[in-house]
Amino acid sequence: MYLPVSDNIQNNQVNRMKESSPDHSLMPPCQVACPLHMDIREYVDLVAQGKIMEALQVIRNDNPFPSICAYVCNQPCEEACRRRQVDKPVAIRALKRFAVEFGGDRMIQAKAKTTHSERVAIVGSGPAGLAAAYYLRKLGYPATIFEADSEPGGMLRVGIPEYRLPREVLDTEVQRLIQMGVEIRINTRVVSLDLLFDMGYQAIFVAIGAHQSLRMGIEGEDNSGVIDGATFLREVNLGLKPSLGKRVAVVGGGNVAIDAARTALRLRARKVSILYRRSQAEMPADHVEVEQALEEGVKIQFQVAPIRIKGGSKQLSVTCVRMELGEPDASGRSRPVPIKGSEFNEELDTLISAIGQAPQTPGDFHVRVGKDSTIQVDPVTLTTNRLGVFAGGDAVTGPATVVETLATGRLAASRIDDYLQHRYPVTSKEERETLTGDLLPETIEMIRKTERLEPPILPPEARAKGFEPVELVYDWESAINEARRCLRCGMGAEILFQDKCATCLTCLRVCPYHVPYLDDSGTIQIPAEQCQACGICVAECPAKAIVLRNPYDRRHITEELDYVVKSAAQSKSKPLIIGFCCQYGLFGTGTLAGLWRGAKTGIWIVPVLCVAKVEAEHILRAYEMGAEGVFIAGCGEQCTRENTAFWIRQRVEKVRRTLSQIGLEPERLETFNLAATDEDPVKALDKFTEKIGGLHLISVIMQEVKK
Repeated sequence: MYLPVSDNIQNNQVNRMKESSPDHSLMPPCQVACPLHMDIREYVDLVAQGKIMEALQVIRNDNPFPSICAYVCNQPCEEACRRRQVDKPVAIRALKRFAVEFGGDRMIQAKAKTTHSERVAIVGSGPAGLAAAYYLRKLGYPATIFEADSEPGGMLRVGIPEYRLPREVLDTEVQRLIQMGVEIRINTRVVSLDLLFDMGYQAIFVAIGAHQSLRMGIEGEDNSGVIDGATFLREVNLGLKPSLGKRVAVVGGGNVAIDAARTALRLRARKVSILYRRSQAEMPADHVEVEQALEEGVKIQFQVAPIRIKGGSKQLSVTCVRMELGEPDASGRSRPVPIKGSEFNEELDTLISAIGQAPQTPGDFHVRVGKDSTIQVDPVTLTTNRLGVFAGGDAVTGPATVVETLATGRLAASRIDDYLQHRYPVTSKEERETLTGDLLPETIEMIRKTERLEPPILPPEARAKGFEPVELVYDWESAINEARRCLRCGMGAEILFQDKCATCLTCLRVCPYHVPYLDDSGTIQIPAEQCQACGICVAECPAKAIVLRNPYDRRHITEELDYVVKSAAQSKSKPLIIGFCCQYGLFGTGTLAGLWRGAKTGIWIVPVLCVAKVEAEHILRAYEMGAEGVFIAGCGEQCTRENTAFWIRQRVEKVRRTLSQIGLEPERLETFNLAATDEDPVKALDKFTEKIGGLHLISVIMQEVKK
């Protein structure tokens, strides 16, 4: 009935495949755009497979505080996502939040051993300081954080409203640092770095942030009814409730301005408006935050700026002027120019200024300060003009995003390690080639369009009543479906063995996306930036000259098949039926989930990353290894690939002809759920099992008769 294959031969084949198929995958644009260069493609794909714990592990490998980033990252990766060229980018940050919540990130405890005696002081406990402490402890250094406030976190705690970043999330990450051995001294303001050196610290990292609000420079801004945005948010986040009155206006267009306006609403201000001197298109605040603010009732007056403030602490008369947009300024945005005669008055109870922030570096630090009061450092080493003193984060760059400052903290830890170990710092060079280039219109046309699934959020009327988190977490089905929208950029096919290519043009004929082409020299080319990694050309190439850039998909099938056969041999259940099933459809709420749960004794499933990657030799190998029946189950309408069902059915017919030639019944091979019209895969599998059982019984009887 079958041709046995020894374990040694199997292992040798797998080993040869590993050795001959190196990973040539390219770094996708999302990973390039991420300041931490997280392996986004990998963890999104793991979420799509339902492997949430594995996804969380990948996230934690690259990010010291994934729980924090899951809430407040500004997702530059989504701006670079190539799915944006097709419809909308993958919701990467929301998928990270799902992995963090469902993977139980808050239960994970971090550990670190002390392997170095040199002590490092970190001034400031914002994201840069916390990240530096994390990585210094991972490197084995004793690290102490000095924080002037009563609680650690810097701008994470005092600058970001609780409805965006719950305090228990920040507290969990801080406690994890303490478990690692980081010492945190709160209510301790550092006024002299010399004192820290006298205390025995061999290196200092200055990460004091940018907490000083910029002044508007207009008449009356020292009025008691005018407060700056940073001070306002600090007071609220530390538990105070400033008296604002009923009419509040916020000046500015960044995230601090939006946060201040939404916070004022939650403090029961009846009328909250934002005065911004440019247009909505030039507003630097996160567009999602802007939309949510508008939904909650915040009014935004564009191309308006205050020029004069009069009145007392209980009532302000703010004179504003309308603006027209002129030539671009140094930032690249149109310069706002006042329109003569357009002045008007706003009657307010409180005016909040949120036009920007700058660092406030103590003079006794004796570090060189440059433009906008930022500390000057060497961009490679992060060293200041003082030996052993490093600086980073907002204190160096001015206000930056959380993920950018985390990346700075990681770099600082590395550079401090270089300094303490007397190594010359070398700029890191990315070994992997990056994927560049846009998708061609003909490729975009063939990619299946799927609607982006946004995470649920609280309704506007519920948000303004308190500081509960606005954004909720995906349910399982939504997360899996959203993750499946990823194009897996940089994982496509390549002609690894050009000398084997016979220019038969099979790859041109079978590719659903029209990617391969014949160049002027008569050579087949498969552009990496266009290939969608469906694997059809790999399976159909007669010369086996084409491989996927990451060989895991093919190797995975062989290894899973070996494991299944060994497990089946131990169970001794007959008949042995092996199913190659789409892994995306098997887990969670996929179309094959019932099949996975309802598989009977004798049925063994090999999960595969798309059935398009199942080759004829994989199917035949299953029979060689003892299978009496083989089936292939796709995920039907859930499949993100084009023409998968067609090519699998073609492959199955080819294998059936081979089975007939070697004396096996063609009906021992079947396909399920590859089209919307197919019956329920569980019922189809029951029928197939009965059929194989009957063939098995006939085979047993025939053997008895021969005896």
